[in-house]
This record gives sequence, C-alpha cells and structure tokens, in this order.
Amino acid sequence: MMGISRLEFPLAKAEYLLSYSTEPGEGGDKRTFWWHIMGFRSPETLREALLAEMSMELLQSQGQDAYGERYKAVVSITGPTGLARQIRTIWIVRPNEDVARFVTAYPERSKK
Repeated sequence: MMGISRLEFPLAKAEYLLSYSTEPGEGGDKRTFWWHIMGFRSPETLREALLAEMSMELLQSQGQDAYGERYKAVVSITGPTGLARQIRTIWIVRPNEDVARFVTAYPERSKK
C-alpha cells in the first residue's frame, strides 16, 4: 500500500450527513443526530469540526475490498449545542490512489 498523501472531504458529504433520514428501525438517523442532538446547521461548520480533529495518523485500516482500502478514525468533537461526542469517521483509499476520501461519520457506540 502506498502512503496516504491527504484527506478529501467534499462539502456534499457534509450536506448528506445533515439531510439523510432513515426509515424507522433502520439504524440511526444521521440528520437527527447531527442537526438536533449536536446542533450543526451548516455543512461547512460540520465539515470544519470533523477535519479540525482529524489527521492521517488516526486512520486505522479496516481491510480491503474491490473499491479500495477502508479506514476508520475516531475523533472527539463538540457541537454547537455544547455536547461532546466520540465520532467514528469512515474513509476509503481507492486502488492505485493515495487520497483518503471521506465516506461517512456517526457516533461511536459506547463499549459496555
């Protein structure tokens, strides 16, 4: 595997986090979490908050598939509501590339 040269987090991905709602019973609702619980209203603010805590050194390989090598990184962010949460971010590096591209982010489950 080649080294990762940079992180890429398109604004459209932050817009997705603020707008995507799931059907009841299909896992967590991203929009409810980011909008109502954490208090993010702007995709720019959400992206900046995640990137401010992110570094390539935090990336942990989660294996490879046909789409590329997948990574996770857990960061702590504080939302506009003042609530601080551990957030799991998911990234992918496509075959023959060296850019880690943001896929999604969601609250880290507490270990019991």
